[in-house]
Amino acid sequence: MSDDSYTEVTSQTWFSRIGGSFKSIVFGLLLFVAAFPLLWWNEGNSVERYNSLKESQGVVVAVAADAVNPANDGRLVHVSGLATTDEILKDEVFGVSAPAIELQRVVTMYQWKESEATETKEQLGGTKTTTKTYSYSKQWSGDPIDSSRFKNPVGHTNPVMPYKSETFQAKDVRLGAFRLNAAQVGRLSGAQALRVRALQMPAPLPGKTPTPMGDGFYLGSYVANPQVGDLQVSFKVINPADVSIVAQQQGNSFSAYHTKAGGDVDLLQMGLLDANAMFAIAQHDNVVMTWIIRVGGFLLMWIGLAMILSPLSALGSVLPFLGNLIAMGTGLLAFLVALLLAMLVIAVAWIFVRPLLAGILIAVAVVALVVMKFMPRHAVAVVDAK
Repeated sequence: MSDDSYTEVTSQTWFSRIGGSFKSIVFGLLLFVAAFPLLWWNEGNSVERYNSLKESQGVVVAVAADAVNPANDGRLVHVSGLATTDEILKDEVFGVSAPAIELQRVVTMYQWKESEATETKEQLGGTKTTTKTYSYSKQWSGDPIDSSRFKNPVGHTNPVMPYKSETFQAKDVRLGAFRLNAAQVGRLSGAQALRVRALQMPAPLPGKTPTPMGDGFYLGSYVANPQVGDLQVSFKVINPADVSIVAQQQGNSFSAYHTKAGGDVDLLQMGLLDANAMFAIAQHDNVVMTWIIRVGGFLLMWIGLAMILSPLSALGSVLPFLGNLIAMGTGLLAFLVALLLAMLVIAVAWIFVRPLLAGILIAVAVVALVVMKFMPRHAVAVVDAK
């Protein structure tokens, strides 16, 4: 633990813990209820995305990038080629310019950071003592850290960040005879470091002399001994690169293709990929995002139920071991109930699209239900045996 720290100790009586736990019921109920529409929307959105991609894969037309065929206007097309531009982008603040699709200014500042460690101890009678230790260290950060919110701001003051990161994009990016729209340009990736030979300071900063460092510049007194408020400024560019697109042809540009299934399709991948490979990637991304939100919805249910049941452990905390035992039991019960309900919601949403998956989810829910019914009897049997 760092010597530069601040400790705060608070105590909470048994009665105040019970009052606080009953207040948590309301918030827990909100989380629990919110999980249902989130899970339902997620499954509907996933089904819509799946069907939209399958529908689009059956109607997409591969076209060459070197010419625009007006007959394809309004159709879903697949185009691959070199995305390029004739524009020269410039950062007016530092006077850095480059012929590129995108120019990125990256700024970090040496700042104070506050870290928090919490330790709780329960005593006989239900009193809980919480010790919070706030430690302070220095680090490079691209985002300004508000030191006024520190528990101990004295001696840990961060100055205002004079410059911040910024991105500049070309407005005319071509893919053969086609022109990428602004949203597509913003989705291009593969930025590379830009070596800058000179930096034009917009205004002198006291004690902040620009010193070349790597591909960028260090704004401070000594590179080897950074001080709070020192800056690092570097630049990146996205150069012309191969790109593949599946979108609706609109004149000599592109827009999202609206499917009969209800979703919009506007795919972009770096590199030269055929349409089937792009749809496979999109379907994989859809599955990953669906599961992320599923887990998020389940956690909302679990946490919400645990908060609703928290008064039970608070009541039992007059004896610390009893309160911990009840908390473990209610946590497990909340987990199983949340698992049961989440699986049922997901299964109902998928039952007409993927019956096999729905059947598996329902089976998992049934197993969770059987375990919940078995748990109390098993617990009673163990107690009787003792």
